[in-house]
Amino acid sequence: MRFTWLLLLLTLVGRASVHAQDPRDAMVARAFNEFDAAQRLQLLMSALNPTSGPPRGAWPVGVQLLAQTLIEDGQDSLAAVWLRWAVRLSPDLQPDTVQFLPKVVAAYRSARDFVLSTRAPTDTAAATTWLWPAPDTRERTGRLQIAGSNLAAPLRIDVRGVGPIGPGGSVPLNPGSYQISAAAGGYDSVRVMREVLPGVTTVLEFHLRSALAQVAPTKPAAPAKTTPAPGAAQQQKKKGFPVGWVVLGAGAAAGLVAILAGGGGGGGATTGGMTVTFPN
Repeated sequence: MRFTWLLLLLTLVGRASVHAQDPRDAMVARAFNEFDAAQRLQLLMSALNPTSGPPRGAWPVGVQLLAQTLIEDGQDSLAAVWLRWAVRLSPDLQPDTVQFLPKVVAAYRSARDFVLSTRAPTDTAAATTWLWPAPDTRERTGRLQIAGSNLAAPLRIDVRGVGPIGPGGSVPLNPGSYQISAAAGGYDSVRVMREVLPGVTTVLEFHLRSALAQVAPTKPAAPAKTTPAPGAAQQQKKKGFPVGWVVLGAGAAAGLVAILAGGGGGGGATTGGMTVTFPN
C-alpha cells in the first residue's frame, strides 16, 4: 500500500512540475506525503476549492484521496457526501481503480448512482456557488444560503426535513444531501438536490421561469368554398320539371281530342285514352 502511494506521489510531482502555475497539484502532492490525517484533510480541502480553477489536473486525485482518508478514519458517510458533491460538480469524474482502495471505488460508484437518480431537468434553474473556509478551519457543520430574489412575486424556499428559508437567509446544516424546493406565484416551481460540506457555505440562486405563456391570438380560418362537380350540375338540371314541354304537350293533347271528336262516325261517341309521358 505504501508503495502505491509513493508511485502516485511521484506522478503528482511530475504533474506539478509540468503545471507549475496550478498550486493545487502541489497541495495534493503534499497531502500524499502527510502522515497526519487531519493535516492531510486540510491540504485536500484547500486543493478542492472550486473557485481555484476547473476540476482537472490533480483535482480528481485529491477528491479520491480525501475520500480514502475519511474511509480509513471510519467516516464513510462523510466520504460519501464529498464524492456526491464531486460527481455533481464534475460528472466526468472517473475512479482510479489502481491507486485507491476498492472501498473508495465502491463509494464513488454509489455516489454516482445517487447523483444520477436525483438529477432533475430543473437543475439549471438553481445556480450554485460555494464560500470556501479558511485553510485552518476545523468546522464540522456547513451552511446553506439562499441568494436574494428579484422576482415580481415572493420567493418561497423549503428545505426538506429542515423547513423554510427566506431569500438572503442561511441556515447551518450537518454535512449531507438536501432537497431544496423553490416556488413563486406565476412561476414554475423548482426542486433540486445539493450537498452541504463541512465548513463550506453552499449558495443557491434561483432563476424561476415565468409560467404565463404569451399566446398570440389566431385569426379563424375562412370556410372553404365548395364547387359542385360538373356532372352533378348537369344531373340537377336534368331533374328539373320541363314546364315548356308540359304546356306544349297540353296544347297538342287538346288538338288531338278535337280531331278525334270531329272525325267520329254516326255510330256514337267514341272514347279514347291518351298517355302523356314527362321526361325524367
